[in-house]
Amino acid sequence: MRCYCSIVLVFAMAGWLSSTCVLDAQDAGSPVEKSMQESVENWLPATSVIYAKLAPADAWLDHPFRTWLVETEPFKKVWRSPEVLKARSGITVAEFALGTKIEVLLRKLTAHGVHLAFDPKTQGVVLLAQANDEEWLARMAKKVIDFARKDAEANGRSPIESAEYLGVEGYKVEDGIFAVMGPWLMVTNKSELAKAIIDRKLDPALPSMGNASWHTKSNDWKLDTEVGDVARVLAIDIDLASIRSAMSDNDLFQKQAKDFGLELFLGGILSLLQNAPNASMTLDMEPAALSAELSCPTQIEWFTEAREYYVGPQATGRALPPLQIEGSIAALSTYRNLSEMWLRSGDLFGQEVNDQLAQADSTLTTLFSGKDFGSDILGAIEPELRLIAIPQSFESDALSPSLKLPSFAMVAKLRKPEAMQREFKRIFQSFIGFLNVVGAMEGQPQLDLASETNGSLPIYWGSYIVDADRKYENGLPIQFNFSPALAFSGDFVILSSTADLARRVAESNLNGPSEAVEDGVSNTLVELNVQALKGALESNENAMIAQNMLEKGRTRSDAAREIETLLSILELMGRARLDLSFAERAALQLRVEYVQP
Repeated sequence: MRCYCSIVLVFAMAGWLSSTCVLDAQDAGSPVEKSMQESVENWLPATSVIYAKLAPADAWLDHPFRTWLVETEPFKKVWRSPEVLKARSGITVAEFALGTKIEVLLRKLTAHGVHLAFDPKTQGVVLLAQANDEEWLARMAKKVIDFARKDAEANGRSPIESAEYLGVEGYKVEDGIFAVMGPWLMVTNKSELAKAIIDRKLDPALPSMGNASWHTKSNDWKLDTEVGDVARVLAIDIDLASIRSAMSDNDLFQKQAKDFGLELFLGGILSLLQNAPNASMTLDMEPAALSAELSCPTQIEWFTEAREYYVGPQATGRALPPLQIEGSIAALSTYRNLSEMWLRSGDLFGQEVNDQLAQADSTLTTLFSGKDFGSDILGAIEPELRLIAIPQSFESDALSPSLKLPSFAMVAKLRKPEAMQREFKRIFQSFIGFLNVVGAMEGQPQLDLASETNGSLPIYWGSYIVDADRKYENGLPIQFNFSPALAFSGDFVILSSTADLARRVAESNLNGPSEAVEDGVSNTLVELNVQALKGALESNENAMIAQNMLEKGRTRSDAAREIETLLSILELMGRARLDLSFAERAALQLRVEYVQP
């Protein structure tokens, strides 16, 4: 096993290979070498459904982002962690056996990029890399095989098998096969896939992925790694139509969702998965950020009336600018017509979910004094919704919950503000009373209702009462994170987990720019302040360690080290932004900025 892991570390340092792959050599004069000028896409079977291309190692090893990253203290902490040190020991073994540093090997082996593909017909994954020195690759492959054979013999494992196919000699190491063909290294987990690739090298007339309609050739790029430039390090093409056909029973490709939350968050994306012929993904490296984009074709016809709640009429539903509150952890702005979603649940969900919603609708109608939840309550707010979360502070340790949660709030615009403000106030007061009745039955703390008017900003909230006769040895219960609040600001209604956040949101500029984000492109926007998130996690570090010990059976020192590693990784990151749009080509964009010194 040590031999196999060392080989994988050599050929999969960047995570390019699955744990079942490894390869070897061929005579430079074979017929395969004569067809090397063919495009790699034409070597892959037509049944391939995923094709990816990774940029040469020079493009990302020499990039300013990587140069900065390895010099940061958080990276050095992670690099010295026991888990990474264990992996590095395997790399050291591989370097000693091959007589070269892993970085040198990566640069030479990936001089012209790395190609990966998945073929469901053979259940095979393949990696193809073209080295810049054919003789060097042959020598390196021989060293790998010699090392593998000696290790297998010394540890009593099955000997390394070899076989020849059309002049190409391949080697099997555990469950993986590898072969060297001139300047090319091929790694796969299935011999059938290896044979199919060799066949297409020799006979370009055979059906291949190169002419497939789903292959958009988004993998073609020009790399420029000068300081300040963006380097595209990864591009992927996906044959959604074939995957959908093969996985027709999967929940993601069903017309009706089996989960309410799945539909709420991914409804529009589900329509794309059920209709789009293909998708593509790219990963770009910038001097101080990483950005990824997943995109696919889109047509208005794919969104039936049932999913208009998600994308808006004619797919014109747009998010408003996110809320801006100092120190916030995250802000989300989205278009969701919740009333339409609730009323069209019969089309969106299966029988089981609809039965649950019918029961919930009956309970909510009672709670809201006969008001229909779908049309009267949810129908009272506009589809443009905004949410925000911020850390909260407590007056003293004695008044702090054992687990400290952030505050969060939702903001929506009322269709009929004057009438609905009175109605929402009444409903909120009834809701606090309902919580007290249920809480009393279960021995939970009670809420004390309060209100204030700050200028023209009315706020109503409930505060949990500390029982003076009770000792809270482990801190206050989790309920004391909350002081549920309702507030109004102009035409807007604010529902918040705490009165303090409701007050801060009400006093902010809720109107802001009237236009949608970025010229009306975004359907959903999420902004995350990673440093604020890190601070919130640090305030619960002891609770996280205890949970880690409970779930994974670790010692306290091991659990603490794992949490410290997580916090060190977060220390590197600044802000992250996720943007979902359904414009001419649907796109989900993620950008993560890093903390610069």
